[in-house]
Amino acid sequence: MIKWQPRHRWEEVADDLRQRILDGEFPPRTTIPGIPRLMQQYGIGRNTALHVIAALAEEGLVVVRRSMGTFVIPPEDRPQP
Repeated sequence: MIKWQPRHRWEEVADDLRQRILDGEFPPRTTIPGIPRLMQQYGIGRNTALHVIAALAEEGLVVVRRSMGTFVIPPEDRPQP
């Protein structure tokens, strides 16, 4: 029997942003919403928002530029799975 594991809120938010990036809602080289906007839009705390950004950056979907924003990496520059 498979035991159901609840998902963390940051995973749900990361999944949503990931899909929006892959669907082109956030085109390459544009910014995704910042931490305050993510907190407001998704009803999450600052640490959760930071975790979401870190997860997307680790996957190679975004790059964080301090004081500038979090930018979508073009598909051709992303690491291949």
